[in-house]
Amino acid sequence: MKYRLSAPCRGSNTFDAIPEGEVELGQDRMVSIFTALGYEIKVRSDVLVIGKRGDVEVALYRRGKAIIKYVKEKEEAEAIASSIFRLI
Repeated sequence: MKYRLSAPCRGSNTFDAIPEGEVELGQDRMVSIFTALGYEIKVRSDVLVIGKRGDVEVALYRRGKAIIKYVKEKEEAEAIASSIFRLI
């Protein structure tokens, strides 16, 4: 699935990945995406699931938006977003 990656705050280590198409994910599907990618589930609800792997934390919302936090470079955020959207 195609998505758009942006940095909401210049100089921050956070990126938003927003799908270009319509997405509707259930809690179980969001958890399975994180599990397949080796993330530890920190929070799960009907609206979002937060996963953590190493220092990186990702919040995945039911409409497909992902907020990727604590990455060092845009390329790292791009790789993470790509792996998530490949499974969506």
